[in-house]
Amino acid sequence: MGRTLIQTCFIWLFVTIVLILVVLIPRGNPEVDRNLSRTEQAEQYREGITDFSWEAYRQNVTTLLQYAWEHKSLGDTIHTHSVEYEVWRYLKKSLWLIVPSFIISSILGVLKGIYDFYVKRRRFNVLGEKATVFFLSVPDFFLLLMIQVALITFADYGLPRISLYGSEAVSNKVVGITFLAIYPTFYIARLTYSSLEQQSTQDYIRTAFSKGTNRFKIVWKHMLSNCWLAVVSHLNTIMLYILSNLFIVELITSYRGAAYRFYKALRVRGSFTVGSPQSIDTSLVIEYIIVFTGIVLIVQLLSKLAAHQLLRRGGEAS
Repeated sequence: MGRTLIQTCFIWLFVTIVLILVVLIPRGNPEVDRNLSRTEQAEQYREGITDFSWEAYRQNVTTLLQYAWEHKSLGDTIHTHSVEYEVWRYLKKSLWLIVPSFIISSILGVLKGIYDFYVKRRRFNVLGEKATVFFLSVPDFFLLLMIQVALITFADYGLPRISLYGSEAVSNKVVGITFLAIYPTFYIARLTYSSLEQQSTQDYIRTAFSKGTNRFKIVWKHMLSNCWLAVVSHLNTIMLYILSNLFIVELITSYRGAAYRFYKALRVRGSFTVGSPQSIDTSLVIEYIIVFTGIVLIVQLLSKLAAHQLLRRGGEAS
């Protein structure tokens, strides 16, 4: 098990370093001579950002490593505080979305999967497996827009108006958590249902059903205990879904969190604008890469540890 964890850490380190090296690729010289006319500045900018040299690339990497080693930081922002402070200030807001949505989707997903298994033989089970398949098939972006339109429409008919945009109100966090938890919930529901369906064909389960053993007892005591391994093994996938959707949710709802700030720092201007920053905020981008990949690493390690414990208990029980 220890070897597996070490391999996971090495893979994370390799991926993180590759991403950082991509960010450090020189994009030419975005600086322009302010004494020139606007047209001449734009032309100078276009020429500068198309230049590439390995010497400039090496200089970018060397400067980053030296500064980080000497100052134990990646630098300061334009607001004169450290990059680390800036990252943590926005990350705290995003954690209010990430952690609850991860927990809620894990719990509701298992319950939804059990419900789908219970009602699978009913003639009218619109809210069962069919609903799960539907929500897994519809694009996340479309669901978010439809929910926003529905809430705005309901408010026009007299229902309480919910604040959909921003990051300060409690409703902003509730809406963000709801959006982030939708797809992971139905993903886990599908996993749980498939695991229960597979176990229902086992001889000992069929024998228990034929003897008239309480269905609730069979599912919750015997079948569900064997589902945890499938669910735990996919926790890393769930976190990846949440983090990828976090960018969409924060941009659509104007939630000022880590994903929103990361997008702003990474944004590359395609045209020259006098007085505006023309290059990406390299230090912030690198910090956020480390943070987001670090979150995935932590969940992946916990997932592997939990799966290992479940396998050990299963082996001891047998």
